[in-house]
Amino acid sequence: MTITNTWTTSDKKINEEAPCILACPIRQDARDYVQLIARGRFSEAFRLVRERNPLPAACGRICTHPCETKCRRNSTDAPIAIAWLKRVLGDNFAEEIRKTTTEKYPERIAIIGAGPAGLAAANDLALLGYSCTIFESNATPGGMLRMGVPPYRLPRKAIDNDVKKKKKLGVEIQYNTTLGTDITFDRLEKDGFAVIFIGVGLLESRTLNIEGVQLEGVLKGVSFLHEVNTTGSARIGKNVLVIGGGAVAMDCARTALRLKPNKVSVACLESRKEMPTTDFEIEETVHEGAVLYNSVGPKRIIGKDGKVTGLETLKVKYVFDEQKRFNPAFYEGSESVIGADTIILAIGQASNLSFLKGQEGIQVTRGGTIVVNPGTFSTSVHGIYAGGDIVLGRGTMTESMAQGKKAAIAIHNTLRNTAIKDEKWAEKTAVPDVVSSRIAFIKKEQKQEMPAMPLEERLNSFDEVELGFHLNAAVKEAQRCMNCGAGAFVDDGLCVGCLTCVRVCPFEVPEIKRGDTTAYIDGDCQSCGLCVVECPAKAISFKTPLEDCGRDTLEAVFQEKFIQDINPLIINFYCQYSAYNEDKADTIDNVLFSHVRRVGVLGLGKVDPSLYLRAFELGAHGVMVTACKDDICHFCKDREWVERRTKFTSRLLGGLGIEPGRLRTHFVSSQNGKEILDLAFTMVEDLKNLQTIT
Repeated sequence: MTITNTWTTSDKKINEEAPCILACPIRQDARDYVQLIARGRFSEAFRLVRERNPLPAACGRICTHPCETKCRRNSTDAPIAIAWLKRVLGDNFAEEIRKTTTEKYPERIAIIGAGPAGLAAANDLALLGYSCTIFESNATPGGMLRMGVPPYRLPRKAIDNDVKKKKKLGVEIQYNTTLGTDITFDRLEKDGFAVIFIGVGLLESRTLNIEGVQLEGVLKGVSFLHEVNTTGSARIGKNVLVIGGGAVAMDCARTALRLKPNKVSVACLESRKEMPTTDFEIEETVHEGAVLYNSVGPKRIIGKDGKVTGLETLKVKYVFDEQKRFNPAFYEGSESVIGADTIILAIGQASNLSFLKGQEGIQVTRGGTIVVNPGTFSTSVHGIYAGGDIVLGRGTMTESMAQGKKAAIAIHNTLRNTAIKDEKWAEKTAVPDVVSSRIAFIKKEQKQEMPAMPLEERLNSFDEVELGFHLNAAVKEAQRCMNCGAGAFVDDGLCVGCLTCVRVCPFEVPEIKRGDTTAYIDGDCQSCGLCVVECPAKAISFKTPLEDCGRDTLEAVFQEKFIQDINPLIINFYCQYSAYNEDKADTIDNVLFSHVRRVGVLGLGKVDPSLYLRAFELGAHGVMVTACKDDICHFCKDREWVERRTKFTSRLLGGLGIEPGRLRTHFVSSQNGKEILDLAFTMVEDLKNLQTIT
């Protein structure tokens, strides 16, 4: 399911997209898969994610989630846990995705490196119909995902599960094969590879140009993580100091803590707010016991008898100058010493370009990264492309994947002489922030907490700390999504400017702008559906087919084999908000399978009363509507409208000679399965009696 929000209004053509989607480097359909999860449609949600994201299980754990930073839910309470929801799908579902084409092209593609960029390029090229071989220098796939990211953050099983999906697409991986040593560019060309994509990471640690870096006990961050991730241990002292304030520094500190020193500290140039990593990673590092020294810079490493004893620091005046350039300045005479017998340098990564020997025509920057065309990711040598950290210098996992995906399209276009485009990267406007006056109308809902290993246990192993959402928690979290930019819209050709939508909207969204005669609904629409149902001109619709308002589900019920043999047959329209329970989701259906079929809708305000009549027309003997109680209702006016509509429908049924008791409305907690079960049993017995009397 993909929603393309381009539609015509009374005054202009709008080309808006949800901010969460626009913030994602790969333009993942975040809102769309979250909405599917909110309805318990996990398999569909996974397929949607997987069509865009080659590494969902890994991405759901270590993505820096820029989507959540831009989530419009920030204005009301807390952002949707989009990354954690993706993790649920990546861990629990394995549906195959459709290939883009059945075509099989003759050209073979060589990909150097099985990191995020290389895996993304291979994934998309395979879907396009190409035979891809990845050459990986390590014995296992993942690149820095495996060698750099600790397993307590990213279990190796998650990486392996993601990679398995590439192999199912036909991607071959040759391990322990290093470009420049085991293979060469010439060899690849002679072996018949038409294109080479370089997706190697930054495997070297940057060092400091200060006194004392040669002392025993000074370690490099990437090498330290690689050793621990490979062997499970590393030689460190009792007092460890990590220099750096980024994600790698936090990983080094948390990894060191699991090796049981007496103390682990982190010293960085940046203030707490300036540190170049997520708040979550910093908080977890401190929570596990590391001590932070902010706004201090290294002056020299001090030692005794050739071994580290500490770090002399200076207090930082500023990190970036007036031109926003990295140019730290220090206060003279502010020296102080942080004691340490092990110092880990985690101040950035550097490339090793020795593999370019024989390909000096490939242009590189002074910083040691490969220069590429920003649109195609082609290098200065024909047939060679590059992406990921070797181009970015310092990028995120999703940024690397984005470059691999874009390079795949460019390679295909070059080989086939075509000009296909991925419309997901088209320029669009983000749905604006929620109008402040409407925030009060939006129900505040608590963000689901991520279950985590207790502190007293997590430092005893490298087992994953975050344990993942259960499916019911995932649904509850997804149901907090405001469906930004995918709500209702007005067809100008049908709208008569009657103001009905203005009157019924509980969020005060519809309006008739000055000079217009038709209504306009902006991106603050919460998809309650009241205006869609109540519009007398039927000029208002939802932008997404996902909002079928129960119609498709109802029709599907009556396509079941032998459905007409059920007597009595009850159709239960129910509100899906807070209704999903992982363990007992199907209790009502199982117990009452012989009599009840359920039609779930996210908010019963979306259900047109004609659908109740349609249920009877199709053969139902009774209709039971179970809506949420006022105190838990997601949409503040749903109860009022459900009551009004069912009373109206009952009068219509009476006029048709149908007993009003065949349509019943109950306001109960959707999670109270027993109460709903009792109501359904009662209705079954009552309908049997009615039919006996008849």
